[in-house]
Amino acid sequence: MLKKTFAAILAIIVIFPLIYVISLSLFSPRDFNSTPARFFPSSPELGNYVRALSNARFIRYSINSIITALLSAVIRTAIVILSSYAFSFLNFRGRKTLLFFLLLSAFIPQDGLLYENYVSVSRMHLLNTYLGIIITSLFSATQLMMLLTAMKSLSRDEYDAARVDGARDITILTHIIIPLTKGVVITIFIQSFISVFNAYLWPLLVTNTERMRTLQIGIGLMGYEESGRLGALFATLVAVLVPFIALVLFSRKLIIRALADSLSY
Repeated sequence: MLKKTFAAILAIIVIFPLIYVISLSLFSPRDFNSTPARFFPSSPELGNYVRALSNARFIRYSINSIITALLSAVIRTAIVILSSYAFSFLNFRGRKTLLFFLLLSAFIPQDGLLYENYVSVSRMHLLNTYLGIIITSLFSATQLMMLLTAMKSLSRDEYDAARVDGARDITILTHIIIPLTKGVVITIFIQSFISVFNAYLWPLLVTNTERMRTLQIGIGLMGYEESGRLGALFATLVAVLVPFIALVLFSRKLIIRALADSLSY
């Protein structure tokens, strides 16, 4: 009983901000100025969503965020898969040393490298480009460790049999290894997409033109606060939050299973 009560309280604490944001997205300007403060709108203002979703800036910023998040997730997942396969099944000189330094990078705070990364990107003339936005997020040592652990736990019998039959590495990887670790691979892709989509500080540093701004930065540039249209501002936030909540709810079992498996290997 105590556990259920604690779980219910925790759920309310987590869900309450989301419910309140959804409620605010339906407020009219009069509701924001009401005394005492309201929790629910006096009359739902659906026009806030029409105004938010039809905003040309919102569409542009959303496209930028989706492109950068998708590109980064695809490239990062591919890099993690290939490097995990190499460290798990191939023998080459300096393998352990290279792996040690790659995993060591997980303990380096990324904020401490902002200046060096910015200078490097600037010298490569990648400011205000999609590549400049995603270049620092194309590898994750933590995700490498997850997939590497999963691959090392696999039996080598099928790998050795495929080798004897003359199968190439790419064939073994796509037909044997990835199907056996697909839960972890999908989890890595989803994690990568969400983390890059929600990035704020780095895209803010490497973009200074409106056409290249991402959604997390652009929300504050749409002018809703200055115009007093706070309902449209919160409608924009809901439009950003809901797809990710749906994605997490849809894939939660897969993510939990993949994480549990990676810890139990």
